[in-house]
Amino acid sequence: MSRIAASPNVGATTLTRHRAVLCTGLVVLVGLVYAAAVRIPFIYDDNRMVVENLAIRDLSNLRAVLILEATRPILNLSYAIDYALFGPSAPGFHTTNVLLHALNVVLLFLLAWRLAEDEEPSTGPAVRPQIVALTAAVLFAVHPMMTESVTYVAGRSEVLCTTFFLLAFFAARRWMLGGARVWWLAAIACWVAALGTKEIAAMLPFVLLAYERWVLRGRAIDRRRILWQWHAPLIGVALAGGIGRIAVLALVEHPGDVVVQWRYALVTIDVLFRYLGLLATASGQTIFHAIPELSWGDPRAALVVALLALMVASIWRLRHTASLGASGMLWFLLLLVPSSALVVLDRGEPMAEHRVYLASCGLFIMAGTALAWLSSRYEQRRSIAAPALRALLVVSVFILCGRTLVRNEVWSDPLGLWAEAVERAPDHWLPHLRLGEVLHNNGRVDEAIAEYKTAISLRPVEQFAYQKLALAYAENGRLDEARSTFAALESQIPGSPIAANGLGIITLMAGDPDRAQAYFLQAMSLDAGNVQARQSLAMIAERDRANPAEALRLCEEIYRLAPRTPGNDDCIRRNRARLTSQ
Repeated sequence: MSRIAASPNVGATTLTRHRAVLCTGLVVLVGLVYAAAVRIPFIYDDNRMVVENLAIRDLSNLRAVLILEATRPILNLSYAIDYALFGPSAPGFHTTNVLLHALNVVLLFLLAWRLAEDEEPSTGPAVRPQIVALTAAVLFAVHPMMTESVTYVAGRSEVLCTTFFLLAFFAARRWMLGGARVWWLAAIACWVAALGTKEIAAMLPFVLLAYERWVLRGRAIDRRRILWQWHAPLIGVALAGGIGRIAVLALVEHPGDVVVQWRYALVTIDVLFRYLGLLATASGQTIFHAIPELSWGDPRAALVVALLALMVASIWRLRHTASLGASGMLWFLLLLVPSSALVVLDRGEPMAEHRVYLASCGLFIMAGTALAWLSSRYEQRRSIAAPALRALLVVSVFILCGRTLVRNEVWSDPLGLWAEAVERAPDHWLPHLRLGEVLHNNGRVDEAIAEYKTAISLRPVEQFAYQKLALAYAENGRLDEARSTFAALESQIPGSPIAANGLGIITLMAGDPDRAQAYFLQAMSLDAGNVQARQSLAMIAERDRANPAEALRLCEEIYRLAPRTPGNDDCIRRNRARLTSQ
């Protein structure tokens, strides 16, 4: 029974109403803080995930929707539903993200309340569940570190995964406490949905293991049933799935490019404490973080390893006296393991703020537990510290709300967003490249060219930067400079299919289809699956050679290689019609 409900002065109906009022307040708070998010345009990966994603445009073709993103089908389905409701409208997609965040805040509030009720009192004052739950939920609702997940449409993978993760936790908890088998089935279903949204959900069985062993240690529950019907099979599935995912990454998605880089393990530990620093200070957010490599001889390496060891030792020591706080901190660490593994495999950016969205739920539960414990302790002593703590929380919430509003304003302007990234990481090539793209899209071509050149100077082997620079030159009619840019790429990376293809495009623009064709054939010889070269050759065959048969053959090859290539279906239909009419 709840420590609140146990009081004769508080009935079950009153408690339910109290929770309903608090949940409503939390939803209103999220709405106020993220009201401006609906006017944010599509940014960065949003274009790939939504704007250029042809599969989401026909919800009736469910097979295509689910297969396109084979590892995240539920995420792609959510985009398809949004597209069916709102069309290609950014406000609609952002509205869904904000609503999901509000739902997650309510779910975290209710879950944290239940978990605080489950925890057995330690040798000291009992904590009040409503303080734990309200503190965790409010911090989660308004902390600016959540902005990247909520306002970034591509960040929905974190937000939607969190929804299913929390629902799975609810159902699993109910089953562990003696609920019917339907709760076990509901937990499995929600976990599978979470996995279909993002792979980090694989950590749920480990989080639940800590909850059952630490938080429920004093409960009379059937631990043998839980072990063999939940922990053993689900942890086995999670481990097997993780191994399988790495195998797909190494053998299918990036064959020959996946190598274990153990030196990056230090980087992942460093990033962990950078996340904690951002969460503690609520400042320093940016869309891109440049993280330096660490070596064992670096003093910072020794420091972060020592801090991690201290954190793990503290979690282990507190697992009995402050089990919910220890479980929350372990939750935070576990949910960062999948992204850390990718970094060690040299895949992906070392640090991205959206990765802490689900992980932070555990951290905020720990913060709520600490505040509730301090508040109870000082109340027993009739100290002024208890109301002072509450006042500090209120002030902190106002500050966090203000900073989140500022982050939403920054995200509403892609130019300002990437300019901020360049300012924070001036010596890294990627922010310069992305800023150049935004400037280019805004018609500020000369400024874009300067940023592309800076990106190339910082990373001379970055082929995409050469491609963007040459395109900017070509659009301004500066074909000689565009050609020189691709020639420089070919010199830097001999045998580059991007250089050969680019030289073909520039030569075609200069009115020499014969020579351009030779470049495109060269690009195909360097990259047998080159779709762009085939598109250009099909255009030459159709427009300059009046050869619909050759154009059709090339477009059919494109269909086999990349069936969702924009405009390719029209090419096939058009040239088939021409052959039929001959």
